[in-house]
Amino acid sequence: MGAYSDIQKRRTIRIFQQKTVPFSLLKKCVNAARLSPSACNTQSLRFVAVNDLKVVAELDKAVYFGGVVKEKGRKEGEEPKAFIAILVDKEKKSKYTSIDVGIAAEAITLVALEAGVACCMMGAIQKERIKGILGIPNGFEVPLVVALGYPAEKPVLEGPTKDLFYWIDLKGELHVPKLSLEEVLHRNRFREGD
Repeated sequence: MGAYSDIQKRRTIRIFQQKTVPFSLLKKCVNAARLSPSACNTQSLRFVAVNDLKVVAELDKAVYFGGVVKEKGRKEGEEPKAFIAILVDKEKKSKYTSIDVGIAAEAITLVALEAGVACCMMGAIQKERIKGILGIPNGFEVPLVVALGYPAEKPVLEGPTKDLFYWIDLKGELHVPKLSLEEVLHRNRFREGD
């Protein structure tokens, strides 16, 4: 296994097994995020890793899984078993910080995947509520949280569809359409219709 094959198989997971995610794995994920590139080496990110089930349950009420999961409704027993909140130190924030957040989140998901743990990166969150739950001081923002858990679904990768929305079939399987490589790749210059 390598990074390319991991990226090919990684899907966003929103339905999780009820199995505890060890803190040692969360620590490893945060270490990978910490070692990830940071624009101008500002290192403006901090992380709160949570696997205490009471705190996880509180956080689960402050995030929105949206899309088809929202349409079909969440069922008890499908919740994530851990979260990693990505924080930004407001004093060190730059115009590139959002890129750093994305890089860190991807590092977290790839390290988790290697251990069989799936993730959902979440920006649709109640930021102030999360700050309160986690005791985050005012000098920090919470742009993103990553929900983690052992997957209880296996999304099916599809070719592109007219609207690119993912859907759940009659068997309950999630289908995720992706544009083809040919539709997104241009060689040497952008060419309309290339």
